[in-house]
Amino acid sequence: MYKRMADINVYKKEFIQMKKERRENKRTQKRAIKGEEVIFIFEKVLEGWKTIKIYNTIIQNNPSSDADKKITETISSGNCKVYESELSKERYEYYKILREKVYEYNRNNNKCSLLYKQKIDTKNETIIKDN
Repeated sequence: MYKRMADINVYKKEFIQMKKERRENKRTQKRAIKGEEVIFIFEKVLEGWKTIKIYNTIIQNNPSSDADKKITETISSGNCKVYESELSKERYEYYKILREKVYEYNRNNNKCSLLYKQKIDTKNETIIKDN
């Protein structure tokens, strides 16, 4: 009985590991660009570059890159998962820090853009609605 339970647990662990690897490969191929390019995009977003400029720079530096404008825009929002197996340990830690900074950067920029879209009466500190 115990041997059978042990076999099931081993099988379950192997299955979970295989599933994790398949998912990682699928998502990496779907993203179509490498982890280092993701780090490059994050760095340039934090420097204030526009996504089209980032995309053009990637294509000029590496014409064989599979990056396109839509992927670059998506990644620039911080919405990109890079796996540990793609990068060295130090680069992966750097990626995680950059990702958090990009999230924070985008969160702050979205608040500012909402304020610009609304007309604000600074004397009364009220929002004036457009008719």
